[in-house]
Formats: sequence, structure tokens, C-alpha cells
Amino acid sequence: MGRTLDTFTMKIDQTRILWNLFRRALRREDQTVFDSLFDSVRPHAQAGAYFSPADPFPVMLLCMLLEERKSRIALEARIRELEQRLS
Repeated sequence: MGRTLDTFTMKIDQTRILWNLFRRALRREDQTVFDSLFDSVRPHAQAGAYFSPADPFPVMLLCMLLEERKSRIALEARIRELEQRLS
């Protein structure tokens, strides 16, 4: 019987554990932000599994960037909307 490969979700969890010492060294408010970055990867697990990289960390970083960019786009749209109301 062949060896079972780790799922991308398992790789996310393993990577999070590897970074735990770094996380613990952060201030409490930064730990919360750090956790939210890792939480933002999980919705993209299917894409990560489809790509199936040997090293999942670059894909995880890209997932984090995608979520940050989506948040920025939403905030910029909200700012434009509020500016139009003021005009």
C-alpha cells in the first residue's frame, strides 16, 4: 500500500505549528492579527490542494495576500461611496 500524502489543510496546520514560537513572541494584539492571517488561508485550501506544492508556504502567503487585497478593495469602495455622499 502506498504512502498517504498530507492534505493541504494538514500542511496549513503543520506550518502554523512551526510558526508558533514566533507567534508567542508577538504582542497579544499582533498574535490576533497573526492568527487571522493563517485563518484567511483555509478558505483557499481547495486551490492549494489543486496546485499541490511541495512547500505550501508560498501558496499560503499568496492566499493571505488575496484576502488582504479583497479587504482593501472593499474599503476603497466604501471610502468612494462615503465621499460621494459628502459631495
